[in-house]
Parts: sequence; structure tokens; C-alpha cells
Amino acid sequence: MRQILISVEPYEKRVAITYRGALEEFHVERAGQPRLAGNIYKGVIESVVPGIGALFVNIGTGKNGFLYIDDLEGEGKAALIDEDIVVEKRTSKEKSGPTRLKKGQEVLVQVVKEPIGTKGPLLTADISIPGKYLVFMPFNSTIGISKRIEDRNQRLKIKEFLGRADIPKGTGCIVRTQSMDAGPRQLKLELRYLLGLWHRVKHRARGDKAPCLIYEEYDLPLRTVRDYFDQDIERILVDSKEEFKKIARFVGLIQSRLRKKIFYYRGNIPLYEKYGIEEHIEKIFKRKILLKNGGSIVIEQTESLVAIDVNTGKFTGKRNPEETAFKTNMEAAAEAARQIMLRDIGGIIVIDFIDMNAKNHRRAVYTELENAFKRDKARINIQAISPIGLVEMTRQRVRKSLESVTFRRCPYCSGMGMVKTPETITIEAIRGLKRRLALGKSREVFFTAHPDVIECLRVSFQDVLHSLERRSRKKITLKPDPKLHVEDVYFE
Repeated sequence: MRQILISVEPYEKRVAITYRGALEEFHVERAGQPRLAGNIYKGVIESVVPGIGALFVNIGTGKNGFLYIDDLEGEGKAALIDEDIVVEKRTSKEKSGPTRLKKGQEVLVQVVKEPIGTKGPLLTADISIPGKYLVFMPFNSTIGISKRIEDRNQRLKIKEFLGRADIPKGTGCIVRTQSMDAGPRQLKLELRYLLGLWHRVKHRARGDKAPCLIYEEYDLPLRTVRDYFDQDIERILVDSKEEFKKIARFVGLIQSRLRKKIFYYRGNIPLYEKYGIEEHIEKIFKRKILLKNGGSIVIEQTESLVAIDVNTGKFTGKRNPEETAFKTNMEAAAEAARQIMLRDIGGIIVIDFIDMNAKNHRRAVYTELENAFKRDKARINIQAISPIGLVEMTRQRVRKSLESVTFRRCPYCSGMGMVKTPETITIEAIRGLKRRLALGKSREVFFTAHPDVIECLRVSFQDVLHSLERRSRKKITLKPDPKLHVEDVYFE
């Protein structure tokens, strides 16, 4: 049974999607942390950089967004605003030449990726407005159907609808996977709603002063309901009465027959404790994940990519090394996919499976990994397993990963993931003591550090301390302070 559990607090909204009691996806949105992905802005071009074919656009959120020039000067229409009128941009038939874009021009853009680290948001002028069943594209004439709709008869019915649909010339529409549960009337109603929404966006774009927000994407609960709520979901439980009413109204508009699957949770025990979600959340951030057969996977997140290493661990198998590697890799493939979706990891991902000599084993592991991602809403590209067991893949990154929302870089180790040993700190401290004893005029030096460092000085470096006192004719007083970090030392 798959269900969605929505917990709402004044400071945080959380959404958990479970399958047969196991946590499948988990998302967090916190008050005070701006959400930009999906929002449409009327921005101002701050700078044009032809060397990298890009623009930097001020959208009023602090960091300038990054926009490729080709987005505004490619084929079709664009969202370039000139004298308060949305104008068409140069088509492919026109001669290419120096960009006509300049600082101070206004442009209608949509955030594709949230700002990450020092990078501003990634923008596009190829705007799309998603509904539950359709995605309307005002500047793109593409008409398409989700590849995940594989049934031939279903695709033919959708094509018939698209042929009759009143889609304005020069605009496009993509039919989403969830349309399989919708009839022609629902698709028609949603298309009408999206067209009306785009009309309001254009009206605001003409009237509001840039930089400004023109259209705001739904918050986490409504976004989840729109993108995930279908016949496969057994029920939705919401622990906030206000949020429950909002979701119920929303579902009533888009798919009223699913309204009976939404429930307001009234229990005395907190929702996530009742269903064991808090325990699952604690395990999300562990670096090492144990597999049922005794093996494990280790997840390392770096600046450029995420590396996942597969180990046999305690599992040695009963036949031969090849069979052991195959069984471990099969279990690891499913678990790696689950962890990637659960942590919402995006960008470049490399999975280092245990070496397998048999080609049929490598194919089977690849198929297992591919099938495990079938439920994933993000776009994924998986390369075949190399002879040495490496899989390179990319996963669409739109918002910050769960880890980056929940954690920050360690202020003590500066992201290294390690701290110096007491012995190392002690040796460095002795060097510092030598300098201060040589330069200082005081007859006594006070040395304050973590108790482990003080203990190391007293036990392993006592002779060195006595020697320093004898040569300098000064007293060294050691002061342990358990409140200090092991790398912090102070001389007085």
C-alpha cells in the first residue's frame, strides 16, 4: 500500500511517501527558506557575456540568475519584453549575428534550478506551466506524450484529444503520465485552466515593474498532490486541518473522485511517530547503509558528483566470488536507487559495483537499477555498466538535496569530514609554546585546550614540557576545558 503522509508545522512542512511501510520519498520545505524552482519572474538583464553565451538576470531574489543567450535567440518565440509588449524573437531563417540583447532589457524567465552554494538560480525563457495531466508551453510548439505511457490504445486516445484540442498556434503541450487516469473532459478542463493562467501571467508581465515575481509555484504539499496523487496512492493523511481543507479543495477541482482518499489525521500521537516515519528519517543521512545479505553501500557527496561504493561486507556467499558479487550488486542496485530518490540526490552520480566477469550478470544488474528508477519523477540517464563495474548516471536536479537543506558544512573540519588527533594538536601546541616562551616577558604561560590534548601533553610529552620550562626559566600551566573543540588551543 502506497500512501502520502503530510505533516505541517508553523516552521516546516514535511511530506513522506511510503510503500508497504517503508519510506520511499521524503521532502522538506522550511519557512524562511525561499523556494524558486518553477517560479516565473519578470527580470532585468544585468550583464551579457557572449564568451560563454550567457546572460545574468536580476530577478529580485538576491543572486542574479544564469540564462543562456540561445534561450532568447533560438527558434520560435521568446519571453523578451520590449516596450511592455511580449515580442517574437529572431527565427532560425533570419541571419545570425551579434546578439541584440543588452543590459537593462526586461525578460520573462522561469527558474529551472534552485541556487546552490555560490551559484545563482538557473533560468530558462522556454516557460512551461504544469498541471496534473498537462504541461502548457507558451513559447514552444512541441506536442508530445510522456514516454511512460506505453499502452498503444491509450496513446491513440490521447493523440485524438490533442488533435481536437484548442491549443493556440505557436504554443505546445506535453501530456503527463498521470493523464492515463483522466478522461477527455478532464484534460479539456485542465487545458482551459492552464490557458487562463497563462493569460493572467502575460497581463501581470505587462503591468508589473521588473524585477518581480509573476507566478509562484505551488508549495510542497500541493506540489506533491499534483505530481504524485493517482490511483496507486491508497490514501493521503494530513495532520493540519487548514492544509487538509486546502488539499481537498485542490483535488476536488482536478480529480474529484480521488477526494475520498484524503483524510484529516486526528490522533493524539504525532502522525510521523504513529507510522514510524521519524525512525526512517534518522537513517536517511547515514553514510553507510547495510544490505540485508550482509553487504553495504557507502554514499559520498562531493562538490562535483556523488559516489556510491558497493561492498560485500560480511556476505561471502556459498558458491564462488562471481555469484557473491552478482547477488550483492543486485541488492545494492535497488537500494542505491531507493537512497538516491529518498535523499533527492541530483547531478552526476557514479556507482562502483563489485567487479563481475559475466556479461549477463552486468546486464541483469543494469536492468535492476533501471527498473528501480521507474517510479522516479526526475529525468534520469543511466549508462551501461563498464567492465570494471562502474555506472555513470545523471539525475535531474531542480531543488536542493535533502542533505543540503538539513545540514551545513562542518565549521570544525571545514567539510573534510575529519578532525586532527589529540597527538597532532599536542605537537602543534608545543611548537606554539616554544615561540611564546621565547618572545613573552611573563614568567608564566597558561595553556588552555581540550582535556584530551592536556592529557596527551601530561602523559606522552611530560619530558618535553619540563625541558621547555628549564630552558626558558618560565612556568607552563595547563588548563583543560571540556567545552573547547579538540582543535582549539589558547595561550595566555
